[in-house]
Amino acid sequence: MIPIDKKRIVTLAGTLVLAGAVVAAGVYGPSVWKVFRQQSAITDQVVIQTPTVDDKNISGTNGTMLPEGTAPPAVQGAAETTPTVTTVPNTLNAPPQSDSGSKNKYKEPDTKQIDMAPSIATYFGEAALSNDAKTLAFGSAWNIHQYVDGYLYGPAAGPQMNEEDIKKYIVFHKTLLDKQYKNEANIAKAAAFTGYLDVLLNSGIDAFDSKDKTRIEQFHQGIHDLDAHLLRNDTSSKVYGATPFATKRT
Repeated sequence: MIPIDKKRIVTLAGTLVLAGAVVAAGVYGPSVWKVFRQQSAITDQVVIQTPTVDDKNISGTNGTMLPEGTAPPAVQGAAETTPTVTTVPNTLNAPPQSDSGSKNKYKEPDTKQIDMAPSIATYFGEAALSNDAKTLAFGSAWNIHQYVDGYLYGPAAGPQMNEEDIKKYIVFHKTLLDKQYKNEANIAKAAAFTGYLDVLLNSGIDAFDSKDKTRIEQFHQGIHDLDAHLLRNDTSSKVYGATPFATKRT
């Protein structure tokens, strides 16, 4: 595991307070990330490029690999350059499409697509994890999956980040989840799922930290199945069977 600077976590906690309304709504893609970027610059310059960059700025993308079946649809253009919490929409619905070119842009999580597999549905709802925890788990899988697809299969498959930035992006989402777990009264009843998610995200952090393509692909299979099948039931997407939970519906 990579070391996590305590000052960085404290800074992130302050950011979550600052962006409380946004995080509560589940919108924690590029907009909240840019707030975090501004805050983290005060300490040790833990920064990330604005998601979606031009091809000439791409680092760490292997364009020789074939796309994995169904690539995410092209959606909104580049994010705004002057981020403020007040301008973030209080919704997770995908924004209108504005770019029909060959590069896929970042797409906000759409909670209307949540359709959990029976093997994990029992960990949420009455006497289990809250809707907030479900939204965070869903959004984390959705967001990270996009950038891993883009990294492995090129700009036509997803938005672009290099290895170091994807590692930080996973740390960001994992920290949000860890913070949410502390507010969950019945967290012990979902230990099988939260424990798996913790191990999965840690494996992604380590894989991108090492820049090992084999380990990155292993992580990709896990985050793909979590996002596409455990949380969204995307029957048109490939099943890797890379989770301890069933990914095919009965």
